[in-house]
Amino acid sequence: MKIDILGYWGGFPIEGGATAGYLITTREGRFLIDCGSGVMSKLSLKARAEELDAVILSHLHYDHMGDVGVLQYAMNGALRTGRAKEKIKMYSPAEPIVMWKQIQSAQSENVEIDDSTSLEIAGAKIEFQSVQHTIPCYAVRITYKDKVFVYSADSEYVESLTDFAKNADVFICEATICEGSTHTVGAGHMDARDAAKIAREANVGKLILTHLPSDGNFELMKQQATEVFGEEVFLAMETEHLILE
Repeated sequence: MKIDILGYWGGFPIEGGATAGYLITTREGRFLIDCGSGVMSKLSLKARAEELDAVILSHLHYDHMGDVGVLQYAMNGALRTGRAKEKIKMYSPAEPIVMWKQIQSAQSENVEIDDSTSLEIAGAKIEFQSVQHTIPCYAVRITYKDKVFVYSADSEYVESLTDFAKNADVFICEATICEGSTHTVGAGHMDARDAAKIAREANVGKLILTHLPSDGNFELMKQQATEVFGEEVFLAMETEHLILE
């Protein structure tokens, strides 16, 4: 299983960057987790829209789904020219209802997710865990062969994430709050120490911090997380891709 980090900024991307987007590739196919602002530009370096088996949206905030419309435009062309034979499957929460309505299109088959949802995409088992954000939001656990990748999108610290991330080989976790940063007021988010505490108690193999604040003190974030986790912690900006084998 290969994980390409296409975007990692929180809220809005800085020059040349993108907000949340993660391309998962297995021997059987590929799918996208989150499709934030700028992600389609990054995806174009890796794959065409019609090559995706599905798109999973952790929640319906623009920095996690801002490029959905652009993806649907790409699918429109693929369907019109015969490169794609069917609509792309798109899995997400159905709330807020105004956002759910916005992502409906003739190019996508939209399917609601909840805690009980279990999928198999590209040979991978995919499970969901609701977390504590300002709107319905889900962490994602992907198991492929004997490897596990867990992604926690926007959330406050919740103990349930520890069980959900248990023994994951890679844990990509948001860390939006940073001392001195004005990026967020903190509601529905974690800092580097929170992410590291979950990673330590879940016994994960590798921790990568994502959803980074544009004005963050990244060295401080790494230092704080490493002290809690007990091993080196990485920032998503330092990690273009990972291969779990």
